[in-house]
Amino acid sequence: MIRPQDRLWAGSGNLFPGGPYTWFITDFDQRRHFSVTYCNQVSIPDEELEGTEDICLAQLRKHIDDLGANVLGIRFSDPEGPISVSTSQDNDVTMYANCYLPSELRLPFPVKTVGFDSLTELDRMGPQVDLVTYTGTPTVGGVAADRRAAFKYWFIQNGMAWKWDELQLWARLPRDHPHIVPFDAIVLDSVRGGVLGFTSVYIPGGTLQDNNATVRPFRLAWFRQLLSVIDDLSHCYGIMHQDIAARNLLIDVDGNLRIFDFNFSVRISEHYNQDRDDMKGVIFTLYEIMTLDEHYRDVPHAQQDAESLLRQEWIKHPDVKLDNEVYEFRKVLDEWVEKRRMREFKVAETWLQWPLMPDPPTAPSLTYAPDGTVTGREMQPCVILMRSDLIKLEEPYMKWERPASYRLRDLFEEHADGE
Repeated sequence: MIRPQDRLWAGSGNLFPGGPYTWFITDFDQRRHFSVTYCNQVSIPDEELEGTEDICLAQLRKHIDDLGANVLGIRFSDPEGPISVSTSQDNDVTMYANCYLPSELRLPFPVKTVGFDSLTELDRMGPQVDLVTYTGTPTVGGVAADRRAAFKYWFIQNGMAWKWDELQLWARLPRDHPHIVPFDAIVLDSVRGGVLGFTSVYIPGGTLQDNNATVRPFRLAWFRQLLSVIDDLSHCYGIMHQDIAARNLLIDVDGNLRIFDFNFSVRISEHYNQDRDDMKGVIFTLYEIMTLDEHYRDVPHAQQDAESLLRQEWIKHPDVKLDNEVYEFRKVLDEWVEKRRMREFKVAETWLQWPLMPDPPTAPSLTYAPDGTVTGREMQPCVILMRSDLIKLEEPYMKWERPASYRLRDLFEEHADGE
């Protein structure tokens, strides 16, 4: 389930001086876009305009459970008053990423592709991440086996450069590495055959955050495996993960630790940042697993002081279970940190390389006269595709929308009370 606090996102808007103030809000659960307009009767000072985002989010959160599938926008003048709804195409702000063809990835090896329409959703794991199943190979007893996978996708354009890099990187990592969750397949849309995401092999059992050391005793062998895979990523593949944390680590069915989620990863040869070195991530992660204290990472990366942690005595949380004493874990950590500091990053033939994200693909687009009237159509590079334009052009488009998986208002209020 997508957490209630992560479900709605205001990506952009139109904030006219004096009003009205419109925010374009995405619901990641339903994969819908809404135009939410605040028609305040009193002009809001420029320095306070950003505050209208929270007002519009709160209003949509309050009413979204009762909006029909054809509602595209809402308007209100009083945050505590009624709303009006719109089903007019004039309020349709639905947009899609204009997806690249598989050939644009320029992968130097064959890769499996899966059609979006062949995926069956099992769970919504987070914004733009689903647990899915699809009929795969090989066959078992002559019947194709269903494959479960984590599906990461982009139905909006925001952050596309990061997503491009994650796909390129993960696809190039060895599928047989014992401590990396394997890349699975590229997912193609059903309209133009463009790449709209990828899958990785799903490993059940939850992350080390889901099942922390109060539930499942943390093993020294797992920590050694984490150190090993971090060294492999850095020195064999030239990659800095940059998001080492219990939420990105899991234990497979054979009892081995595996790392996943490379959306913040970078090539060391081009984008190394000492403030985000994985050595810091390892130190914080082990400390957090042992103590359940995560406050050291509540500040920007440049202010996160892992060195000060190494100078402290670590006190295990009384509910945490370890298969060795704290000092054994610290001994392994301290020895690894010392070796890590002494070892330079040296470019090697095995370091991963991939192409930059190319110019956006071409797509049918409307042409306009100076007065705003539509004059025709042309093919031109487009980063995003607006559904309203595709409808006017009588072009097919992806149907991303899906029913809500829960009532937002009830769960959001429960979460707020729990905080």
